[in-house]
Parts: sequence; C-alpha cells; structure tokens
Amino acid sequence: MEKKIVVITGATAGVGRATSREFAKKGATVILLARDQGRLDDTQHEIEALGAQGHTIDVDVSDAAAVEAAVEHIERAIGPIDV
Repeated sequence: MEKKIVVITGATAGVGRATSREFAKKGATVILLARDQGRLDDTQHEIEALGAQGHTIDVDVSDAAAVEAAVEHIERAIGPIDV
C-alpha cells in the first residue's frame, strides 16, 4: 500500500478509525474525513505514530456535495485516490 492514497469517511470512530490504522500500518497515505477537528487531529496523530502520512478534512460526510468537494481538493493537492 505504500504510495497509495486512501480516503476514509467517518474516520474518527469505530470501523472508520480502525480501518485508518490498518491502512497506515501498510504505509498508505491516509486522508481522514469527519466532522470533529479535535477527533480528526487525534486520529491523524495515531496514523503518523504508525509511520504513515495522515491528512484531515473537517467535513460532514452525510453532505454529498461537501464530500465531492473534498475529493476534488484531495486529488488536486495530493493526487489521485486509490482507495
């Protein structure tokens, strides 16, 4: 998974947070999407402690237009999304 860009929605709790950690362990760049910047920051620190790059976007994942805007931003700023 090295050099892969992975986007996780709902990344700060439950399955989303666990999935983020698993991709981080495999060396992916993990983009975290969720609504709470404090929890995003905590999750990003976990990702980075595992040796991966983590980025956060504070977005309501139930807002499809906002998620699409986040995807466009990610692809412009970081590169094409693999997962």
